[in-house]
Amino acid sequence: MFELQRQHPAAALANAFDIIRANFITIVILIFVGSGGREANFTLYWIIGTFLFLLVWGAISWYRFQFSVEDGELRIEQGVMVRKKLYLTSDRIQVIDISAGVVQRLFGLVAVEVKTAGSSSKEAKISAITREKAEKLKALLRKKTEKSDDSQEAEPVLQRKVYALDTRDLLIAASTSGRFGVALSVVGVAFSQVEQLISEEQMIHFVETIIPRSTNASMIAMSIFAVIAIAWLFSFASTIFKYYDFVVEVRENELLISRGLFERTQLTIPFNRIQAVQIKEELLRQPLGYASLVIESAGYGESEGNSTTLFPLLAKPQIYNFINEVIPDYQTEISENSNVPSVGLRRYLFRMLWISLPVILIVWSSIPYGVYSWFLLIPALLLGYQQYRDAEIARGKDILILTFRLLSKTTAMVKKYRMQSCQVQQNPFQKRLNLSNLTIHVASGNQGRAFTVRDVEITEAMDYRMWLSNGQDGSVISDDEDGEALNEDVDNPDVTR
Repeated sequence: MFELQRQHPAAALANAFDIIRANFITIVILIFVGSGGREANFTLYWIIGTFLFLLVWGAISWYRFQFSVEDGELRIEQGVMVRKKLYLTSDRIQVIDISAGVVQRLFGLVAVEVKTAGSSSKEAKISAITREKAEKLKALLRKKTEKSDDSQEAEPVLQRKVYALDTRDLLIAASTSGRFGVALSVVGVAFSQVEQLISEEQMIHFVETIIPRSTNASMIAMSIFAVIAIAWLFSFASTIFKYYDFVVEVRENELLISRGLFERTQLTIPFNRIQAVQIKEELLRQPLGYASLVIESAGYGESEGNSTTLFPLLAKPQIYNFINEVIPDYQTEISENSNVPSVGLRRYLFRMLWISLPVILIVWSSIPYGVYSWFLLIPALLLGYQQYRDAEIARGKDILILTFRLLSKTTAMVKKYRMQSCQVQQNPFQKRLNLSNLTIHVASGNQGRAFTVRDVEITEAMDYRMWLSNGQDGSVISDDEDGEALNEDVDNPDVTR
């Protein structure tokens, strides 16, 4: 039994920093976009005032937050303006995660997140308690069946399966991270507002004295290089911080994933909640022969996007061995596969052409030397051709495998009984070529995930649809009589929702 009690006072600081971290990009944009002079001082005062307000709010939230455990039921009372009471019984609790952020580690504390199939983990989070209390809380809430001494001795054999990311692979993962695009956008916004920090006279003086032989073209090139270099450094550092000391432990019924340098995070993913597995080959990693593994799980996952990184970097020859050892249910032999027919190539090329043209026209008309933006057509068409080559659908005994590419190449493996719905779509342009799109939906986090392969032959798409439906009564088939569109939807009633 856990008597009614409050968290450690450090929870007030932890809650304030959680809000700041969730809005970090917005705060950075406000700092750099703010005007100079008095308005800049006003922006600074506004940020400081907001931070102080968050600290006061966090202190009140800490005082109003109480928790206890009675008869295997976790009870949480919280709320500043409105008092809320949350009750979670042990038979509803699926996962209990223990983690330690920057604030918690400063005070020698941990955070506990209790996750159920039907509630958000945010509603059942205790932000700051001692590790001893956390372990006691976990022991009181976790469902365990009585085991004999023999079975308790045999269980650690499974728990010895531990896979760690070594330093070399961590550096490669950081150097080729897909976070580069996000970092590039943030740094680009900051550089676009550099005149708020450096006056025009200072910039002219720098050009005339430090790089007197530079031209407008060389200055633009140097600026682009500086933005890319700084964005890469941000991406490199953020990946190191996130995946430092990355460890996957295979237990009897679940996976335990631990990672993080400053913020140590522990994720627990039950095997029976895994809905799909993705092999992601980032644009910079594919030429080097590396990929990452991502899993989609129903009701669980990392905060961003509800997907969970199972392992951040693996050599492609090792991937299927790793899957066989860690999640053997997704190891399969391909019995049939289908590629996009040659007639679909022009659709991939035209699609990239129409996407790139607006960007080229905007750049051409808005910046000096923008005429060179027409060279972007070359990589855009090459990307379209590579998307065509990578698009594929395959199946094994009870797994459907979809391969597609936007920028990065993704191979999604979906168990037949985990599929939530299957959709075959055909627009008027595809109908002329007997092509269609095949989309598979699975549960992921509190939302869902869709995987689509474009422009496959309609007969093959329908064949896969029928194979997935397997003659179930939940099949719904509709056909537009005018022939302008075809939508085939199949819902799987057996899937865990």
